[in-house]
Amino acid sequence: MPPTRRKPAPPPREHNERRGRGRAHVSSGNGGPPRGLEDPIRARIAVATVELIGSRGYAATGIEAICERARTRRSHFDRCFAGKEDCFLSVHDEVAAEFCTRVQAAFAGPASWHDRVWAAGWTAMSYFGEDPVRARFLVVEVNGSGSGAQQRRDRILSHLADILDGGRAELEKPEAASRCTAEIIAGSIYGTILGRIEAGCVERGEDFLAELVYMAMMPYLGSRAAEEELLVQPLR
Repeated sequence: MPPTRRKPAPPPREHNERRGRGRAHVSSGNGGPPRGLEDPIRARIAVATVELIGSRGYAATGIEAICERARTRRSHFDRCFAGKEDCFLSVHDEVAAEFCTRVQAAFAGPASWHDRVWAAGWTAMSYFGEDPVRARFLVVEVNGSGSGAQQRRDRILSHLADILDGGRAELEKPEAASRCTAEIIAGSIYGTILGRIEAGCVERGEDFLAELVYMAMMPYLGSRAAEEELLVQPLR
């Protein structure tokens, strides 16, 4: 049985009407353009790394293939990176930073936690849908690529848990839940997204976004309120 939900003060009329129609405000900025790379050859190596590892997998991608795709020599690769793992981790850091910047900017927009979760989810699903190969590079190939890669995955999960942990403020007794609750939900959501990307079903990620929001809301709002999220229509 979930903790008792706090009885909030009446929200503004406009917010009441939006929730009454089963909508969620998801408008936000995209966090700006990704940080540029000064070295154009390194930038080509980064693009090639995402394309090859995101499509072939980490184990099946060698340095020579990356250099061939990037149209550069091995000597330049060696000046930029200590090896394939260093290249993967460095590029993964850059892709993850772009992803987290977009999601965090979206989460900072709407007023209510409910709409902030929807906005962050909408932005994340849009990011994955823009480039399924990049999504696989970011979410799937980070698993099983060594301890350094696992740390990158855990860092993303921590950012997700930060978003979800705001649900404690929705409870009558916030201390009834802990940070651990958000971490468990984050792991479940990550696993669901991972499975969708592996199955090649991420292009229309907004189609299952309501299910993810349901998972986020249920421990804090209870099953009945969370089920209402399955009928919510995003309001741009």
